[in-house]
Order: sequence, then C-alpha cells, then structure tokens
Amino acid sequence: MLIWIGSPEVHSTKFLFMDRDGVVNHDSSAYVKHWREFHFYPDALEALRWLHERGIGVVLISNQSALHRGIISPEDFWDLHDRMIQGIGEAGGSLTAALYCPHRPDERCFCRKPAPGMLLAASSIYGISPESAWMIGDRSTDIQAARRAGFRGVLLDRNGPGGESAAASGDPEAVSCHATLSGAVRALF
Repeated sequence: MLIWIGSPEVHSTKFLFMDRDGVVNHDSSAYVKHWREFHFYPDALEALRWLHERGIGVVLISNQSALHRGIISPEDFWDLHDRMIQGIGEAGGSLTAALYCPHRPDERCFCRKPAPGMLLAASSIYGISPESAWMIGDRSTDIQAARRAGFRGVLLDRNGPGGESAAASGDPEAVSCHATLSGAVRALF
C-alpha cells in the first residue's frame, strides 16, 4: 500500500473517502499512465472545492495495479499524483490523504478493493469512525470495500446505461446512486 499524507493533523469531524479514476478523473481501459492522459471531471473539482470550504476531510482510495503490472513507472505515477494535488489545490480543493494499492488482482493483498485494507488504514491513521464516513466510487468493488470496512457506500454512475457502474447501480450494498460527484456530495453533506 502506498500512502500520501497531505495533512498529518485534521480538524474535521466529517470525512469522505472516494475513488480516483472514474470519480475525480476520466478512467481509461488502457490505464491512466501519464499526466497528459489525466483529465479532471469539472464537477469533481467543484465538489472538492465545496468539501474543502465546509471543512470536510477527503481521502482518496484507489487501486493502481498498473504499477505492479509494469505499465506505469513509479516516477510517472508520483508525477501524476503531484500534478493532480496541484490541480485540486488550484481549484480551491484539498485532499487529506491518498492511499493507493499497487497490487495486481492475482496478488490477493488486503488493500486492493474490494478488500477493505486502504479504508481501514486511513481510518486508523486519522481516528475516523467508519460508521460516520462515506465512500463514493464508480464500481461495485468500491461499494463492497466500503461495506466490508463498515462505511456507507455511494455509487457514482457516470457511464450511463450499459456501463459497469450502471450494472452496479442495482447493487443492494449501495446507499444511493448519483450521476455527478458534485450532486453526490451535496446530497450527503
């Protein structure tokens, strides 16, 4: 598990955990490997600013198996991460932390979603009660990880009819389903 700490101390009592690819930025079946392939959703930047203005801590939780697959170098991965943090800051938002699982599915680690490892680790670091936090993701694995960690899961369905998240929108583990991140955060907080 890779952990980036934006702020070691937090004064928030409310927290939102969210996936990266498909939630903050456009996802790619070929993986997001370089900054030039990373494209923010405009509503995601708006949502991150809105959360920051209200003092809500945001923790990014993301599977990034392209690292162990050898598709992205560690240098390119951290460059992309740093530029993402910069872009979020320039838009008025912030992240409390980001936790990444670099493992492939066949490695069967405890951190790769749908396993709850990253959510539990962040909860431990910041003393977050899982019952008081939310997890927003665009895949059923995000919702499963949330439930396994004791979180409430919210599905973001950007793909529309026929997409992976559309199929998961009937997932009984999801508390609700939203079309945009900005709409989801306003409904939660």
